[in-house]
Amino acid sequence: MGSLLLAGSLTKLWGQVKTSVKNFLGGYGLVIAKALVVFVLGLLIIAVIKKLVKKKSTKSRKIDNSAASFITSIVALIAYLVLIIVFIASLGFSTTGIIAALSSVMLAVALGLQNTLASLANGILLIFTKPFKAGDFVDIGGTSGTVKEIKLFSVKLITTDNLTVVIPNNTVFGSTIINYSKMPLRRLDLVLSVSYDSDVETVKKIVNEHVAKDERIKKEPAPFFRLTEYGSSSLNFTLRVWVEAADFWAVKFDLLEEFLALFNENGIEIPYDQLDVRVRKTVEEVDK
Repeated sequence: MGSLLLAGSLTKLWGQVKTSVKNFLGGYGLVIAKALVVFVLGLLIIAVIKKLVKKKSTKSRKIDNSAASFITSIVALIAYLVLIIVFIASLGFSTTGIIAALSSVMLAVALGLQNTLASLANGILLIFTKPFKAGDFVDIGGTSGTVKEIKLFSVKLITTDNLTVVIPNNTVFGSTIINYSKMPLRRLDLVLSVSYDSDVETVKKIVNEHVAKDERIKKEPAPFFRLTEYGSSSLNFTLRVWVEAADFWAVKFDLLEEFLALFNENGIEIPYDQLDVRVRKTVEEVDK
């Protein structure tokens, strides 16, 4: 008798559970389930899109790795916003009201984050205008370094003394940008000073012959070396040569050392500032 009552109770309980589940699924529960399916599928689709965009942009010859990462982040951000709107719409809410509310929130956020959004907008401009790319040596508003990354809101530089400098993108576009790596060739200018006693033609011969022997110096455009200024205590010559951008500093330092040695070997004096001091005695001092 007890077993029959227990079985009946369990059967009744199971019937109630099935009815509750059926009512739930037939009502708002089914809507929630569908919305969750849409959300999960959306996440999977976004993951695939991010992977494809990164793969395509990385393989593109016109886009460097930093720009590829930037583009992937932008696409992912837009995709997530679309997914949120679709998810809310699938729950049965009016998207018109949601979009209007979202617009109001975004406007308030935009007013509070003007500088941040300006950095974002300028980051997008960096991708399309491409004043520099990862690996270039640049000067941005007086800060020099090698471009490590171009991010959504900032540019990361590694300075010559191995410091990491992060510059907001709106600051980047508000500053003078000098890209030392953009062009394959750079012009190297040196001013060489010799004493007024030096023979001009001898100086020109020594310098021109030495420049012609250096294989790192380009023949075209042709090197330039002429007397360009009568200084207060020296004749000043200007040397202009063209070299590969990667050889610029090595050639500059080598030439400075080599010309010093050549001038010393050929008896050409390199003047330096001198100060003559004259001591005058007063009449009282002379009488003493």
